[in-house]
Amino acid sequence: MAFLPVSAAFLLLVCAAGMLAIPAHAADDSNAGQLTQTPTVTPQQLNAALSALAGGSNDTQMQQLISQLQSQLAGGNYNGAASTLVQLQGLGKQGGLSPSLNALLQSLAVGPNGATIDAKTLANLLRANQGGTGASQQKLSVDMQTLANLMQYVNATMASQLLQNSQLLSQNAFVGGNGQNGGNPPIALPGLSTLPGVSMPPIGGPSLSVGGPSGGLPSIPLTTFAVPLIGAAMVAALFLFRGRVVRLIGTQSLPGMALLRRGRDEGDSGVVPSDPRRRIEYYFGRAVRLMGRRGVPKLDHETHREFSANCESKPERPQVGTISSLYEKAKFSGQEVGGPDADTAASAYYEMGKGEQ
Repeated sequence: MAFLPVSAAFLLLVCAAGMLAIPAHAADDSNAGQLTQTPTVTPQQLNAALSALAGGSNDTQMQQLISQLQSQLAGGNYNGAASTLVQLQGLGKQGGLSPSLNALLQSLAVGPNGATIDAKTLANLLRANQGGTGASQQKLSVDMQTLANLMQYVNATMASQLLQNSQLLSQNAFVGGNGQNGGNPPIALPGLSTLPGVSMPPIGGPSLSVGGPSGGLPSIPLTTFAVPLIGAAMVAALFLFRGRVVRLIGTQSLPGMALLRRGRDEGDSGVVPSDPRRRIEYYFGRAVRLMGRRGVPKLDHETHREFSANCESKPERPQVGTISSLYEKAKFSGQEVGGPDADTAASAYYEMGKGEQ
């Protein structure tokens, strides 16, 4: 058949419920009587599961009792919640609840610190109800997804497996409803080898304690941290080695760069200052751009002396030194600068540019 038998589908829920088991809050001699810390979920998380399992029912009494139980759990009224739970359990024993909701309620126990779930009891109840149920695979799929949503606060791996099985059940239900064979792989359930299959984790996991907030952290994919860290490392590397990067880029000749540089120089050449001091500054700027094209760019934080020192290994070293000295005199010394000084700077620059068209 294209869809799972009802009994096999209920066995899936039995296996899923087994993962919710935590041993009772007990002590042994090794911890000197201290209680063992167990995974927890909030009352809101349990209430969400109750709402999902009770959804679609027209039983007014059941809906009122479920709402009352949820309100009491959320408000911390555990004595009232225990009383309401007894009423719901009695209603379930009379057949007034769906099998999955009844199994969850029968496995609940409310104490002074909140509600605990006995997963073994839950599994036994689901197994006992499998023969008389008329629930569809689609309903089972929804129930399993509800359990997966509850399990994510305790064990993300188990929750993921439950969710995958829920999706497979949903697909099987869809294929069966259309009379088609979806070609699903064989389903492997504990103790059953002939049914088509969903792989389930083994029964007998830890129990679920409801009351306090969860103390564990959710699992976070490694890529959530790796990508920003790699990006930050690249930015830091660029910052630390920015001088080398700029010099490397300065030696490259890219398409359009010559036209851009020529345009900048031509724009400068049309407005040579008449004032000698400004003429020296002008030719110093042109010398800087010329050397940048030849692989020695002047960084923003570098002084004219540092720039001149960087040009020591270049053939243009004498001319750069001359222009740099005149630039220092014109810019910082406060001395008188005359036309001959500006002419010397111009001659040095044009001597540098003889080889560049």
